[in-house]
Amino acid sequence: MNKCAFFGQIVSLTFSSDEELKFVELEVLVENRRATKKHKNKQIDKEILKFEAWGTAAITIASSSEVGDEILIIDSTARANPLRFRINEFKIIKKDQNGSQY
Repeated sequence: MNKCAFFGQIVSLTFSSDEELKFVELEVLVENRRATKKHKNKQIDKEILKFEAWGTAAITIASSSEVGDEILIIDSTARANPLRFRINEFKIIKKDQNGSQY
């Protein structure tokens, strides 16, 4: 099992619920900063990654966040077929109407 941490902006959020299952799918825009031999400055790659959460985590994410908010995913587990990450621990960083964090 690979444990991974990410920080990024929520670009899509879909919540599904029935009597027994609660599920949320997220797409998060993350930046990967890395040094390269060709560039003196660090290169920044942006990528949209897919995440999922189940149960009470799904309910919390769906009710406490919206597109444009930032999320710190403290602990997630990589899944295959298709590639996505299951969120185990997270912190939502809300943005106000002016785009600043609070």
